[in-house]
Amino acid sequence: MIVSLISPLVRAFAPLAILAVLFGVAFADENPVEPYDQASAVAAGLRPVTANFAVAPQIDIADLSRIAEAGFTRIINHRPDGEGVTQPLSADFAKEANRLGLKFVNLPFRPGHITPEVFDGLTSEWAASNEPTLAYCRSGTRAITLWARSEVSAGHITPAQAIAAADSAGYNLQSQRSVLEQLAKVKN
Repeated sequence: MIVSLISPLVRAFAPLAILAVLFGVAFADENPVEPYDQASAVAAGLRPVTANFAVAPQIDIADLSRIAEAGFTRIINHRPDGEGVTQPLSADFAKEANRLGLKFVNLPFRPGHITPEVFDGLTSEWAASNEPTLAYCRSGTRAITLWARSEVSAGHITPAQAIAAADSAGYNLQSQRSVLEQLAKVKN
């Protein structure tokens, strides 16, 4: 008897339950990610670019705790191991980042040699999450260049906006203008 009463109710409310789940997922995706603390980032020697992205020259493993305290949740390394004599290994960074609850993404490349794998890797990272991210390399130039190319290619910003954002962080990407404009044309 109870089963015969419940069955019509389940059939009647199942579409509403499915809609609730779908809207719940949609609303969850629309919630903005909490930005990092820009004042703390600057105090730690980082260079804010957007509310969820900053770049830095080579960081030390000891810097990771201050980076986490500033609200970053993901670290992206663009520097290959062995590029500098005193440079810490990416495996050591990954271990400490994991201990601190930070996601460590290793996408290294040599200056001027952005590979499709690195480009696609960064694009995938941004597509997966818009969480507060710090990217670093020796000077920060590779990190800001790859970010600008990825964001322009995705259609999130224009070449002029990418160059202006980089400039506000202390990086001159004027030499990248033609590449960024080409990427923007491909998107359109």
